[in-house]
Amino acid sequence: MASIISTGIGSGLDIAGLVQQLVAAEGQPVQNRLGLQEARAQAQLSAFGTLQSSLAEFRDTLETMKDLSSFLQRKAASSNESVFTVSVDESALPADYSIEVEQLATAQKLTSGEFTDSDTVVGTGTLTISVGDDSFELVIDDTNNTLAGIRDAINSALDNTGVAATIVNADAGSHLILTGLVTGSANAITVAEAGGDGGLDALVYDPDGPPGQNSLTETSAAQDSQVLIDGFQIVGSTNTVTGAIDGVTINLVSEAPKAPEALLVENDDSAVRSTLDKFVETYNTLVDNLDQLTAYNAEAETAAPLLGDATMRSIRDQLRREMSDAINSSSLTFSTLREIGIETQLDGKLSIVEDEISTVLADDFEQVGQFFASSDGYGSRLFQLVDRFLQTDGIIETRTEGLNTTIEDINDQRAALNERLGVFETRLLRQFNALDALVGQLTNVSNFLTQQLASLPTVSGANN
Repeated sequence: MASIISTGIGSGLDIAGLVQQLVAAEGQPVQNRLGLQEARAQAQLSAFGTLQSSLAEFRDTLETMKDLSSFLQRKAASSNESVFTVSVDESALPADYSIEVEQLATAQKLTSGEFTDSDTVVGTGTLTISVGDDSFELVIDDTNNTLAGIRDAINSALDNTGVAATIVNADAGSHLILTGLVTGSANAITVAEAGGDGGLDALVYDPDGPPGQNSLTETSAAQDSQVLIDGFQIVGSTNTVTGAIDGVTINLVSEAPKAPEALLVENDDSAVRSTLDKFVETYNTLVDNLDQLTAYNAEAETAAPLLGDATMRSIRDQLRREMSDAINSSSLTFSTLREIGIETQLDGKLSIVEDEISTVLADDFEQVGQFFASSDGYGSRLFQLVDRFLQTDGIIETRTEGLNTTIEDINDQRAALNERLGVFETRLLRQFNALDALVGQLTNVSNFLTQQLASLPTVSGANN
């Protein structure tokens, strides 16, 4: 059972308060020192987090810039998008073309004769439906021999080769409509029947068969698209023309024979300019962060967390050196950022010289991309440098791990201090309690002697 100790009874002193003050005085200098060390380490850890984030954003920009396709952006325009639209990729070359859409590709559509309604029985047997060279068979029996049943059998067939069946309920009766799902003359539909009660003859269609034997009527033919590009005819099974012009895709919208429209392919200066603007913006943000993390406020006499930090100094020096080094390559027109219209200001940030960069993009569009995206170009070199800073076991991770270790060590020191102060407090209490007991004993002796002396007989002056 724990004992109850009442201190200060013998002496009347506030021994608990005295001990607390002595323990606080003993530990306060160390606590203050550890607190300052931890605050400094935490501030540096936060600062490296800010630096890492800024470097990562810059690296993301550089990853785009080391990809040549980011600079070979093209744009294309149609003079009449109701006739055709156009899209391009980086392999397209600037040029203009005359486009004449003679014919659109269409899918075949076949219509049956009139039936009383969709529940009318058509017949039984086997229907063979072909789309081009592919076909599938349907067994029509008493469970699906109505117009609606045949429609559903066609649409639900797992091996359907490209036919959709619908029913139009007109005033005069119901019609089964077969529509090809693929355009082009090679995807014509044929319908044959065999066996059964002969009722499926009402759905037979074969364009190559004897005249007068087709029961279905063609309302839309399966035909190819035909387009003239600068007078050269291109025939295709769809309304999307690819491969006729490298990197250009033409989507045919409507027929306009004898009415040529223009297609223009140009370098997309604005897209490349946006890439360059992003490069300048993220680099300048990085410079701002480097400055803020290493600044010194003379008035307040306060320093930023990474002022004088060797890691920060190394990163900044390597970036400045890489940005200022020229590219030595005989295959490139440009060797420095300044030559393409990006200059370094006195504060270390980048700025774009508008008239110069516009001229460069107009005259040497592809060389700007090569300057950044070639194997030894600016984008590639800078990406490799920044990526080394950020990679696992890189300079930043090593530094942050060291700071985390420092913080852990400070926590260990604080725990050890608390343990030592606990021992110190116990020793002081023991010493003060012993002193208190001694003072109490002495007080008791003093009180006893005083009482005894007071009880002695008084000797009068006359007797003396």
